[in-house]
Amino acid sequence: MTRIAAAVLMAVFCGCSESSKPYRTAPVSGVIKLDGQPLAAARVTFMPLPDGQSTRQSGPEAAGETDAAGRYSMTTVFGDSGASIGKNRVMVSTRKTELDPTNPDRSKEVAKERVPGKYFTDQAPLIFEVPPSGSKAADFELTTK
Repeated sequence: MTRIAAAVLMAVFCGCSESSKPYRTAPVSGVIKLDGQPLAAARVTFMPLPDGQSTRQSGPEAAGETDAAGRYSMTTVFGDSGASIGKNRVMVSTRKTELDPTNPDRSKEVAKERVPGKYFTDQAPLIFEVPPSGSKAADFELTTK
């Protein structure tokens, strides 16, 4: 009887594997530069684009934060390592806000935007196709001109 219980438990835990998710992710990292210099403290967002067969996104959004050397790695909004496989619109922003402790209905800017507006909208011109094997070279060179 204990072997059957062990088999059932194993099936339950295996059933919760990544393969049971309706999307696939792969590890993604890279470097962001602005006018040739590493862009520190920027939020990089990958927004999956529809796969062509439907109008739905191919998976969840993913984001990462750049370090002093401009390096980042992605994590999905569900905590999965990496980004959704397929085409993703890439958005980059350095603006940060936090709630005003004296008035919770307001937020205050704690870091100014250093990136031109075209890079942080849902129409950003940067597209990256995440391959099933992932990528360590999702590098982007942004310009202020």
